[in-house]
Amino acid sequence: MLRVGFACAWDPQPEATWSHTPWQLREGMRSECDIVDIDLTYPEPARLALKAAYARRRDGKLVSLWKHTRPARLLNSSRLTRADEANRQSRPLDAILQIGDLGPTRTPYFFLQDLSYDLLLDLEQADKGVQMQFSSLSLATIRRLRDRQRRLYETSHGVIALSQWLASHLVTTSGVPAEKVHVVHPGATAAKTPVDLSAVTARRLAGRRSRLLFVGRNFERKGGVQVLQALKILRDGERADVTLTIAGPKAWPLSGEPPAGVTFLGPVSNEEVARLVDEHDLFVLPSQFEAFGIVFVEALSRGLPCVGRDAFAMPEIIQPGRNGALVTSDSADELADLITSALDDDELIRRTSAAADESRAYYSWSRAGRQVVEIMGAATS
Repeated sequence: MLRVGFACAWDPQPEATWSHTPWQLREGMRSECDIVDIDLTYPEPARLALKAAYARRRDGKLVSLWKHTRPARLLNSSRLTRADEANRQSRPLDAILQIGDLGPTRTPYFFLQDLSYDLLLDLEQADKGVQMQFSSLSLATIRRLRDRQRRLYETSHGVIALSQWLASHLVTTSGVPAEKVHVVHPGATAAKTPVDLSAVTARRLAGRRSRLLFVGRNFERKGGVQVLQALKILRDGERADVTLTIAGPKAWPLSGEPPAGVTFLGPVSNEEVARLVDEHDLFVLPSQFEAFGIVFVEALSRGLPCVGRDAFAMPEIIQPGRNGALVTSDSADELADLITSALDDDELIRRTSAAADESRAYYSWSRAGRQVVEIMGAATS
């Protein structure tokens, strides 16, 4: 059995790191290989010091992308090297899976990524969603990090991309040889919660559909403003019954109270996301920037059609007419039209429900874990 080092700089609440992706992937890999944890969690004093030292005010908010700084990377790289050497002295690893690009090791290493600095540079000038997400990183800093990342790609045994969108860019722009780039779509955490698809589908088909769902912590970046504008158009027109549930942000993100027809819930658990998906008629999230979009997968795996944006990895998940729709602009009118069409389409409900079991089976962490281990095994044999 392959002996794999799992290197991750965990957040203070480890399971919540990177939207639960490393935690769930590691569990999915356990039955496929011998996992050796390389815990690179930042010591609390270092984490707080770095976070404070690199805090910057942007658009009236204090932000700190301290994990992208040179001191943070040097700390992680040195600890990773020491862990690798310690294992080589006792029982060597066959490969190391790094969550992100942590640093070079003598043992063959692979990166798991949903984004690259090359992609950030390509998107930075044109895409406001990227600017919102990485506003405290200057272009000079991103270029420096891009150069470092490219050097690591050269000496790595492979890059595991969470989308075809990223994988293609790694080859065409970053210059990573195609044979070193592999696509492994992530699993869906909320999909683990049981669902009575026949009952949920029957309810959606029984009457006039009107309940929209938005789930995302970063309201503006996830396209929340456009959704509210579209909701107003619908309610002011012939769809006064349409409502919107918003979950994710810690507090109501706009001035004043939520408008008529809006229910604001704040942060919710994965179990609550599953319940909300089952209670609604359409998932709407026209993200301005979305490296992958696991939340779409979670909705589709429970039979809920989705409206996203025709950008990033969203077209890999949402197929217009089959399981949802893709907005092509920031126009609230376009989004309102797509919502109306989706709500009124009985066949869309039936097709999305019919494909839900297939989505749940494919977007599982056990499948993702098996793929990752197979990739590493083939590349190191």
